[in-house]
Amino acid sequence: MSRFIDIAGNPLPANASIEDIPAPDGAKLRAAFFPAEHARGTVVLVTGWSEFIEKYFETVRDLQDRRLNVAMMDWRGQGLSDRDSPRAVKWNGYFETLKEDLRHFTERYVKPRFAGPYILMTHSMGGLPGLMLLAEGYEGFSRAVLCAPMTRLFPETKNKVMAFAAAAACTLGLATTETARSRDHSELFEGNIFTSDKTRHSRFRDLKLAAPEATSTTPTYGWVNASMAESAKIHAPGALSGVKVPVLIVSAGNEQQIDGGDHKTIADGSDMISLEVIPGALHEIMMERDSIRALYFKAFDDFVAPTLNG
Repeated sequence: MSRFIDIAGNPLPANASIEDIPAPDGAKLRAAFFPAEHARGTVVLVTGWSEFIEKYFETVRDLQDRRLNVAMMDWRGQGLSDRDSPRAVKWNGYFETLKEDLRHFTERYVKPRFAGPYILMTHSMGGLPGLMLLAEGYEGFSRAVLCAPMTRLFPETKNKVMAFAAAAACTLGLATTETARSRDHSELFEGNIFTSDKTRHSRFRDLKLAAPEATSTTPTYGWVNASMAESAKIHAPGALSGVKVPVLIVSAGNEQQIDGGDHKTIADGSDMISLEVIPGALHEIMMERDSIRALYFKAFDDFVAPTLNG
């Protein structure tokens, strides 16, 4: 039975419900639904690596205040969704699976429950399967907002070196082995590269302490190899020509977690993709201080306004 992770200072959004749902292959995914009163549309909100639903309660309430329903799920491999299937296949095809989980969740569980128009909102890692789905020509969303999407992990030269190293490690049978551990920037606020807001930083740390079984620590070589392989595919000539709905990339001006400079390359790859950079923002823009979050939501509001009802 699914449950919400409860800590002080992170109130549950109104009318929330949570349940386990089956993915197309039968894997268990944890899903949450947050209806809004007099809703004008629905946001499918998907998280980044190592995150889970409860981290976004504040953002969910912000969206409900905009009269938008919200639907979320924990990606398989993290949170309180299935943890076994990615490792069982040594992370082969992981992002392809996430892409299909997102499609299945939207079509089978979101649309029968909530009315459109439907807006995709992603953070970091979630932007990769989201962009993959859109590049296939999927038109189940009216618009998509990709917040600091993980389109490429490192700048181009380093990315090629790291891609070779990850592929070699997988060839040597190390796909399920964790990479060399670096600092966990969600643990200590000082010097972290995620957010300049101490309260929001502490909130996620407290959530992880309350539910260690929902946390992730260090990615495996298989995960890195899979992410780099799919990143390379979306950079191939013409790879984004299938995008049929407007997409907004919101990029952090002080990005240090992924290759933020790549966002312009992606935006230049399709007439349907636009880019807005938030000056001074660190990677977790939705978890940043109020002045930066206000800029993010101004960009979001302006971008989705033409599609909303009322």
